[in-house]
Amino acid sequence: MNTSVVAALIAMIIAAVTMIGLRRLVAQNAAQRHQLGLVAAIFIVLCCTTLLDEQHNYVVKWELSLIDLLRQTTMLALISFGAAIVIIAGGIDLSAGSVIAFSASICASFMVLLAPEAVNQSLPLGTGVIVTAITGTLIVGLLIGSLHAWLITEVGLPPFVATLGTLVGLRSLARAIVESVTQTMLGGARTQINIADRPFRELSGAISGTVWNLTILVAVVAIVLWLLMSKTVTGRHLYALGGNEQAARLSGIQTNRLKWLAYCISAVLSSMVGVLSVSQLSVADPQTLARGYELNAIAASVVGGCSLQGGVGTIQGTLLGALFLRVVIDGVAKIIKTGADVYEGLIVGVLVVFAVTFTKTSTSLAFGNRRLFKGPLGWITILNLTLLSAVMMALLGAKLLKGQIQMNAAWLATVAAVATLCLLLLVRSNLKPQLKQMLGVVWAVGVIGAVIGLDGLYPGAQRRAAVGMVQRLGGSITQDEDGSINADLGGTECHDADLKRLLPRLKYFSKIGSLGVNNTSVTDSGLDAIGKTFQGSQTPARVNVTGSQVTPSGVRKLQRTLDGVEVLH
Repeated sequence: MNTSVVAALIAMIIAAVTMIGLRRLVAQNAAQRHQLGLVAAIFIVLCCTTLLDEQHNYVVKWELSLIDLLRQTTMLALISFGAAIVIIAGGIDLSAGSVIAFSASICASFMVLLAPEAVNQSLPLGTGVIVTAITGTLIVGLLIGSLHAWLITEVGLPPFVATLGTLVGLRSLARAIVESVTQTMLGGARTQINIADRPFRELSGAISGTVWNLTILVAVVAIVLWLLMSKTVTGRHLYALGGNEQAARLSGIQTNRLKWLAYCISAVLSSMVGVLSVSQLSVADPQTLARGYELNAIAASVVGGCSLQGGVGTIQGTLLGALFLRVVIDGVAKIIKTGADVYEGLIVGVLVVFAVTFTKTSTSLAFGNRRLFKGPLGWITILNLTLLSAVMMALLGAKLLKGQIQMNAAWLATVAAVATLCLLLLVRSNLKPQLKQMLGVVWAVGVIGAVIGLDGLYPGAQRRAAVGMVQRLGGSITQDEDGSINADLGGTECHDADLKRLLPRLKYFSKIGSLGVNNTSVTDSGLDAIGKTFQGSQTPARVNVTGSQVTPSGVRKLQRTLDGVEVLH
């Protein structure tokens, strides 16, 4: 770890501690405390990512990391602003992802209708076509928001049902429109439309790679919405509507108009993101574009301090929530490297649940007097959370802590389950709050000590397990005078599966002289496992495969993988 990385880590820790201090000393209300807490949490996540990322991308490649993070955050922030205003007004909008896909398809369809030859041959579209397409798309977004408001205020549908209908229907309608327009104007039905116009693509910085235009756009939108919600009568009425709709109506507030405004803002912002998505990706694909974005938008709003009961939330908090969400997702991607997208939904879901729980029961989570796990249902919940922590640690722990810790997924899952169970039992107990806080500190220190201690014991346990496994298979392990280990499985009933279970344990011997699988049922698959296990680590000096079912090509592959190994065959 070089000096710049250490300096960056120290700066992040100082920033996080400063935000925590300001949260306690300067914050004047719950919203400010929450926002300063989010800033501290962002610095903590950045610090952990920098520490666990082997390449230290946030320091070594900080410009590229910043550009990528801003690009992802700006898109999420725009739709999160709309979701936040709807939530503050006491509603919910589940249609954001489908509105994005529909708006992208409408924007591209307008371009096909206005300049079919230019789209078909990837020629410049012209400013007039681009402006007309964008304007038409934003108007369509306004119409979608008006439809939502009508279904909720006049028809009387719950917001969940009204927006769920458009969530399901708009994506299918978008595909039908794309196929119809391309069939009519381009001579063949297509499921997506490609737009290659350079000026249009530069709206999102796709050509030059810049993100400052998107950043400026988000800043302008955030300032406008902050002024609306904080400095105008309309904003105060939106808060009143979400806090108590009946009281707001009896006070003479035009609640139906406010709902129309909230849902129109949400839909127009989603349409804006749809246009920017086509600009960035150069394709409008209604089948795959923006799937699941509605959950991310709601998650960012809730993490940013919005209450799903309405009447609570801020624009600046939502912006910080979107940034925090993207920092966490990006941090996991930088640590795991490959396959990180598999865990994105899990991360978002967990963050939403914890954010809502924290906003509703912050006193309980801070070891207050309220008991969260009362009765039989409480015991079942403790069991659920314990199992969930074990599963998440088994799936993510070994990948997130790769290179930092030796324990495998099973050991990490066990530690996580025991630690979580102890913490939940502490929360459930009837002890005084001050004693709970003290025991909470003891718990944290104990968990850290247990992890360090078990990680130190793990290699020895794996070596003993390897010896036991070899003996059960009928083989033997001996040690030479120079300390090298000789694992002899020759003539045993060892198969590929047995060898694959044994190899990860053999890695914990400091020096392996020879590995004998001669006269066994080991095949090229087992030999390939030997190469993968010891590649880049302590390589056996000799591997004896005489009389096994290994082929010459398998031997050559092993020799290429493990440079310098002597293979007897």
